[in-house]
Amino acid sequence: MDIRKARLYLWRECGGPMDDVPILLDLLMQVGLVEAQETWLRLSKEGRKVATQDHRTGGKHLGLALIRSGIFAAQASRLLEVSEVDASRSLVCPAGRAVSVAPQLIGILRRFGQAVSVTDELKVSADLVTEMGDVWSLLPPPATPEADYRKDMGNVGELFSYRYCRMAADDPAKVRWVARDDESLGYDIEDLNFTPKRRIEVKASAEKVVRFFLSPNELEVARRLGGAYEVHFWGGVSLKVPVKEEFDRLTKDGYPLVFRGLAELLTSGYFSAVPTQYLVTRSDSEDRHLQLGDKAADSQ
Repeated sequence: MDIRKARLYLWRECGGPMDDVPILLDLLMQVGLVEAQETWLRLSKEGRKVATQDHRTGGKHLGLALIRSGIFAAQASRLLEVSEVDASRSLVCPAGRAVSVAPQLIGILRRFGQAVSVTDELKVSADLVTEMGDVWSLLPPPATPEADYRKDMGNVGELFSYRYCRMAADDPAKVRWVARDDESLGYDIEDLNFTPKRRIEVKASAEKVVRFFLSPNELEVARRLGGAYEVHFWGGVSLKVPVKEEFDRLTKDGYPLVFRGLAELLTSGYFSAVPTQYLVTRSDSEDRHLQLGDKAADSQ
């Protein structure tokens, strides 16, 4: 269907402001239910499954597609952190707390019938907990073409390190992807399985040469935390390969490269760091500015 016709069709079916329709289309493409080819749209394989079979399952297919897409990644992460897991591996959480941290996700979970119950407490079956807890479902959906490529690369790198640390941890629940909630900490992941806890800043690049940027805040935190601060570097990352396959390939190639005690590595000369940003301001003197302009004109 032509994109313009698709927008009109969705507006007639769903109602609401016409300006919201492009947002809905973007969402359908991010979830993987609709594919775009130039100016045309078509249902994906998963989209056809949802369209033809979802009514038989009470909306479970759509619910799983949304969870697996990463649309509710932040809410899933917060819900898992505030909940407990009982002997049957089911998730249990007071309903009020669950709704406060994951309101839209709870609405999606209600589609799963007996696998989810919401009374005074929320209880989610082990299979569905596995779906929400799978780190791949915590990856934010791919950015729109207008978004920053580096942001997508950063998200994938952080996801890889989160997965890597959880695989090695005595208690995976103590590994937290803290940058999802606060990007001002100076690091992306913390691991509470260690004393002092490990703080991990993640860098990812399509190139294999070890080269990355540190913000002034990251450098300050690295100096303050000393040996408890480390950098994970993922090189040769492709955003075109499914994340599971790419993670397996990169770990087989020896990634991530782990650099513990970043501040000491900089002091020792193992790493070198040079400033790459400068503050440029105009002279306070207008006469001085004019004189410089006249000299520049004369030199031409």
